[in-house]
Amino acid sequence: MPIETVQRFIHVTTRKNQLVMRNIDRLWLIGQQATTDQDILDALHPWKDHKDLYFYNNLPRLLFVCGVLTCLFGWLIHHYIPFFLSFMGGLGCCFLAYLTYESRQPIDDVIAFLEERIMYLRYELNFNTAPAHIGSTASSLLVISKLRQSFPLFTQGNKANDFVQFASTLWLDEHDRQHQVMLFQYHYVNEVAIHGIDTEKHKLIETHKDQWGVFVFQIEAQGFAASNKHDDFPAPYTKRWRSSDIGVNQKIYIAGYDEHQLARSISPSMTLKLSDFFQQFSGDIIYHFQENMLCFCGDRDLFKISAQKKDIRDISTLRGHLRTLRMPEYEKFRQSMLNLIA
Repeated sequence: MPIETVQRFIHVTTRKNQLVMRNIDRLWLIGQQATTDQDILDALHPWKDHKDLYFYNNLPRLLFVCGVLTCLFGWLIHHYIPFFLSFMGGLGCCFLAYLTYESRQPIDDVIAFLEERIMYLRYELNFNTAPAHIGSTASSLLVISKLRQSFPLFTQGNKANDFVQFASTLWLDEHDRQHQVMLFQYHYVNEVAIHGIDTEKHKLIETHKDQWGVFVFQIEAQGFAASNKHDDFPAPYTKRWRSSDIGVNQKIYIAGYDEHQLARSISPSMTLKLSDFFQQFSGDIIYHFQENMLCFCGDRDLFKISAQKKDIRDISTLRGHLRTLRMPEYEKFRQSMLNLIA
């Protein structure tokens, strides 16, 4: 019999903690049934019930202290009372404390679920799912593998190169054209050998770094790359393009696979858009030379959540926390990218 099953079978929940458990179950149901982020906020006010979101663990703490003190006191008077009796009494108190103690994990789990649900409903971010037109949830790993091979941006680590988080969504530009989009967090690991005085011995040092970016689909295949961080790109983006604007040439490196294609793609309008975009963000952007998609990879955390984080101990505080959840970096990036691809 699994140990979790045994723990649930012998666990004792006090009356007050049963009310908190009921709140947790109700919160799970609210998140699952909501169709908009406002539905969740409306369901939390008014609550009209017991509002606490913390477990009452004073009793188990008191029982545990009593158990320890009983053992210590029994050791001091073991000449008069057999220590075995005191030890068993103390052990019984500690065991009863274990039976009645409630971990905060169920509360943290439901709060994390509601945060992710709010983010999905507010920004229409479908986490761990590839865009519908290129793959389903079952084939997400294959889709990611294909996308990584399509752009020469994901071999920066000599030990590991992984997508640790991704989410799909839909953008609508100013011309009412839809674009399937996939945000991602790229994590890579470099392993470097550090040699000491004794050349026969060396130490391996790992450095872990993260970058964030986006794949945008259903756009014209223009076949060029641009960056304000690097001055070269791997093949096939090896033909350097120089703008008539010296300032742009100094700040942005632009390259492609064909000079004639570059002449068609890098118009004065595109040059201005790239300049405006790279004033806001730092990184690399590649328009694929065959497929109708682009990729951007930079250092800003597009998944970063901004909120007035508080110690959430009741439903009212939880509602205030969920109401203030925002993704400011994503909002700013989305608008800048839409301006670029419009």
